[in-house]
Amino acid sequence: MGLPTYREALALLAREERGEGWLPHCEREGIYQLPTAEWADALAGVLLPLGARRPLEAGAGDGALGRALRERGLPLILTDPRGGEGIEPLGVREALERHRPDLVLTCWLPFDLGGEALVLADPGVRWYLAVVQAGPGYAGSEALWRARGWSGRPLAEVDRWSVSRADCLTGVDCGEHLRRGAAFLFTREPGGARPT
Repeated sequence: MGLPTYREALALLAREERGEGWLPHCEREGIYQLPTAEWADALAGVLLPLGARRPLEAGAGDGALGRALRERGLPLILTDPRGGEGIEPLGVREALERHRPDLVLTCWLPFDLGGEALVLADPGVRWYLAVVQAGPGYAGSEALWRARGWSGRPLAEVDRWSVSRADCLTGVDCGEHLRRGAAFLFTREPGGARPT
C-alpha cells in the first residue's frame, strides 16, 4: 500500500477534527509525521542529489518513511531501538558505530534522547536531515543549532507537503493548514568530515 497523497492526509486531518481530534488520532495510531507521497518525493528530491553512499535513518519507527524513500531510489538503512520488519534494532549511537553513515535522516526524535547531538558529533556524517517539531521561537532541540562546523537550511520545498501530529487547520475542520513539523538539512562545513 502506497503513501496517502497530501490531499488525502488533509482530508483525514479534517475528518478527525470533526470527531475526537487530530492529536488524539495521532496518539492512538503512533503518528508523529504522516508521510505523504508528495512529501516523500520532495525529501527524495533533496537527498538523492547529495550522492550519499551510506544513508541511514535513525529512529525509523515503523519504517514507513524509510521504505518510501527506498522506493524512490535512496538506499537507506533503517534503524530503531524497537526493531521491526526490515528495521535493525539499534539506537542512534549503535547505528552510527555499526554503519558509519555519511547521511543521517531522523524524524521527530524525542528531545531528551540526545540523538541530534550524537549525529552532529559523528565525524563521518556529512549531511543530516532532521524533521522536527517547530513552533514560535523554536525548531527541534537546541543541539541542532549549537553544533559548530555545520550550516543548516530549512526545506520549504519539503515542508509544503508536511502533515504532522502537531498540525491544525485554522477553522477546526477546514481552512488553512498550519504546519508544526519542519525539515532542515544540515551540511558539515568543509574540513570537518572524516575521510571515507
